[in-house]
Amino acid sequence: MPLVTVVLTLVVVGLLLWLVNRFIPMQGQIKGILNGVVVIAVILWLVKIFGLFDYLPQLGVGQPLLTVVITLVVVGLLLFLINRFIPMQGQIKGILNGVVVIVLVLWLMKVFGLFAYVTQFRVGH
Repeated sequence: MPLVTVVLTLVVVGLLLWLVNRFIPMQGQIKGILNGVVVIAVILWLVKIFGLFDYLPQLGVGQPLLTVVITLVVVGLLLFLINRFIPMQGQIKGILNGVVVIVLVLWLMKVFGLFAYVTQFRVGH
């Protein structure tokens, strides 16, 4: 992709984001989330355009790590949105957050192959 196209795309995205922030009335928190999502999407797009994803396996960072990072970002964003904007009792939010954290820890253990080590531990005689 030519550099001129990349620069024009960044200018258009920046202009659209500025117009949304300036002229569309919405809560500041929602604007912050929107800005964050757009910035993350643009950064990922730039990394893909410049081919940096191709170098990750050479650096010892494989596809599982990229999948883990993207999954953690998405789950964290969803938890933030739920905790911030969905009205429910604090105890229920705490239980929901706890369950999500436990599930993520178990998933991370599976992804990195730590379940094999857990099954080797024996309690008792």
